[in-house]
This record gives sequence, C-alpha cells and structure tokens, in this order.
Amino acid sequence: MPHNKAIHQSVHIDPPVTKRKWKISKILAISFFLALGVFFIVWNSSQINLEGDWTPTKIVIDGDDILSSDPLSKHLSMANQVTIIRGQNQIQVSVGEKDIIASYIIKKNDLGKDYIEFTSKEKALNGDFEMKIDTIDSGPQQYIVEVKLHSKKTYLIFQKNVIVPPWKPEPPRRGQV
Repeated sequence: MPHNKAIHQSVHIDPPVTKRKWKISKILAISFFLALGVFFIVWNSSQINLEGDWTPTKIVIDGDDILSSDPLSKHLSMANQVTIIRGQNQIQVSVGEKDIIASYIIKKNDLGKDYIEFTSKEKALNGDFEMKIDTIDSGPQQYIVEVKLHSKKTYLIFQKNVIVPPWKPEPPRRGQV
C-alpha cells in the first residue's frame, strides 16, 4: 500500500503586513526628524528678549517720579531693580519697599513698531506702552542696552550693562593646517 505524502505549505513566521508597518514607521520617524531639523534651521524668533535684572534710571507713574521721591533710592541702588521674567511674561519694578508687578505681551503695531501691552493692579501700568531699545557702545566688548517704555503720563526707563566675552579661536588639532 502506497504511503500518501502530505503536502505542507511553508508558513511565514513574520507576515509581510508587519514588515510593511515597520518600514512605514521608520520612514515617518526619519521624515519627522528631517522636518524638525529644517524647522530649526529656518526658524527665527522675532520676539525681543528682555529677560533679566535691569537698573532703573527713571520711573514716572502717573506723573510722579518714584525714584526721586524715595529717600532710600539715592543711597541704596541695589534696592532699585526692574526684573523681567520671560517664562511668566511678567515685569517687576522694585523701588525701595514698593513692588509693582505687571503682566505683558510684546506686539507690533501697523507701522511695524514694537509696543508692550501691560495688565496690572496699578492703574497707570494698564494699556499700551511704546517701546524703544537703544544700544550704546561703551567699549570694545561692552554695551549699555537702554529700554524706554512710555505711555501718556507713565515712563519706565531702565538699562543693563552687557559684556560680550572675546572670541577665542579654536586651538589647532593634530593633522590640521
């Protein structure tokens, strides 16, 4: 009696559908990283960065000069400070024992000039303030950046000394000319 041979078909352990999914996910991941790289190469932040501690030179709120009216401000310049916190979009004006905090948004008007929109508990610091930024060269690697904010009867003028470290060339490496 002849023996019947069973015909077996080979079974794929890894079906082709999963191979296609792997290829698609790989292509998507590579294209995502390429798009992210192009974005960071092309992207230029147009927002002005005023973050940090500043020295006030003139603070007039509703026509009253706060710096000259405070008797301690003449002797203690460290007590007077304007702090801008970019992550929270807040500005804190500290003169003597007074602390004024306002939230801000930097915008551009129709003419392309920058202005700041303040919201605060202090009524004089609510509204739109025209912003001017001046950079004064005071040395080979030192600048004075002065910011002027004004609206009707309120003026905020503060400045910061910025020291740019000198450029140091890369030391020569072995095999380079």
